[in-house]
Amino acid sequence: MDNIKVGDYIIVQRQNYTKLHKLRSHGTMALGSFIIEMDNVIGEKYFDTFQIKNVPNTKKNYTLEKIEDLSSISTSLNVEQSGSDNRNIEADDNNQTMSSEEINKLKDEDLSSNNILEKLISNSKTFNTKTEYSQEKYIKKKSKKYFEYIQIRKPSIRLLAQMFYRQDPAKILGIRIDYLSQILSYSNIQSEGTHIVYDSGTSGLIPAALLESIGANTCGKLIHMHPGNECQKVAFLAMEFPEEQAKRCINVNLYSVLRHYHQTETKGLKDACDRDVDKQSEENVEMKEYEELEIMETENNEQPEAKRRKLDKSNWQVDNELACKLLRDGVHSIIITAKEHPQSIVDALEPFLLPSRNLVVFSTFKEPLQELYFHLKNDLSFLAVKLTTNFMRNYQVLPDRTHPEVNMTHGGYLLTAIKVKQ
Repeated sequence: MDNIKVGDYIIVQRQNYTKLHKLRSHGTMALGSFIIEMDNVIGEKYFDTFQIKNVPNTKKNYTLEKIEDLSSISTSLNVEQSGSDNRNIEADDNNQTMSSEEINKLKDEDLSSNNILEKLISNSKTFNTKTEYSQEKYIKKKSKKYFEYIQIRKPSIRLLAQMFYRQDPAKILGIRIDYLSQILSYSNIQSEGTHIVYDSGTSGLIPAALLESIGANTCGKLIHMHPGNECQKVAFLAMEFPEEQAKRCINVNLYSVLRHYHQTETKGLKDACDRDVDKQSEENVEMKEYEELEIMETENNEQPEAKRRKLDKSNWQVDNELACKLLRDGVHSIIITAKEHPQSIVDALEPFLLPSRNLVVFSTFKEPLQELYFHLKNDLSFLAVKLTTNFMRNYQVLPDRTHPEVNMTHGGYLLTAIKVKQ
């Protein structure tokens, strides 16, 4: 596995908490109350474990020290006594005899979570009277706060999806890992052909997952359409695809590329003939401009470069032309994950979809997809139109405490259909 280097995106895991971070030389990262210097992870391998250590002569800055022997990491504490119930325990700040200043001083002197927990337990008036379950809950809560070990992991689609969903489901339109797997399955992404994705709010997760499914060193291409000037691409950048694979993802503005496509297609034969007639004159003009630039280059090396760049097309124009060329040949799937009402987007993109190919639309709300469902049902170009939703609930499985998790979000709705040739 490659070593960690400056510029890499890494996932820092501390117990069940994960955070995405881009490594910079002499950079720091905020992790809870810790401000950690990250230079010591550079050159190490992924999945290595590090201990958070105090930086000498500082109060808030910490550094990392690699742990060679993982058996030395222990989070278990021996509890000798527990109560039968919590009825007589009153919530009171005085139950802990150690002051916050003493706890902070202890944290600065000794960052071992076990030592801090032992001190907190021994100075608690009510810990030994709590039930075994309450004691375990207390230890888990405090351990999460003072745990001093982290693991460096390489970003993957699964880790990114779980991390974004845990932090804020709205960042990825509420797409859970089960919905992500269904989107990839229903869209029938393969390592060849051309695929369209319209994404307006998943932090680049859907385009990254689709491009990973297409794979490296293949001929498959992905047209990533978005509503703004710039697409969301945090997850896409974090995956750090090889250059040849990343180049096969073309980022274009939806409205700009459609306007360019229809303007080009509607010019017709007359305009094509006019372009042939004007081609020679344009070449003469370009040759004259080029000769002028060559003359100016001998006088000033910077000025011709600026003017030459004006003659070149902008990156978005080049991407639009490349996307239009692919659209003319037809696409093999269309995936839409949108905040907007998807019906107009589907109507604009479905003419490019080849027969026997899949349309997949995800929305956080069911009403837009209901309207789209009846719209496609009346369209003879589609069959097997389905509108589905899942409710995946995680369960806590512990001795005498197995129950579904209480805090759950709904997710969204998924519409799938197959294009047919009329």
